[in-house]
Amino acid sequence: MTTIVALPRSLEDLRNRRYETVEEFTRFLGISEQTYRRVLRGDPTVQNPTKRQIAERLGTPPHLINELIPPPSDAYLATLTQAIREANQHGWYEYDLATGTISATPTTIECPPGAANEQQ
Repeated sequence: MTTIVALPRSLEDLRNRRYETVEEFTRFLGISEQTYRRVLRGDPTVQNPTKRQIAERLGTPPHLINELIPPPSDAYLATLTQAIREANQHGWYEYDLATGTISATPTTIECPPGAANEQQ
């Protein structure tokens, strides 16, 4: 069985892969250079229709463009922090895709309470 992993790329990586200037790239995307700079900065005021337009013009799912991946919610980060805390107390398990087996692992991840929220 072959596993294909698609990693997110930045808009600048995608632009450079096309050998285009910012002006050419934004014209292709149908957005202004100012909007492009706002997207690169992660400006939360950039609306979802603009983000969808960018992804559609590039023919790439939005979750494969770094700047279009929405930040995780506080609730998700709190759940993740709690899961890490519990695993550190009770043990971690590792799933092997090749064999389908689950085994205990001594790995510990340092994630003090609230640390996940500080990394945003």
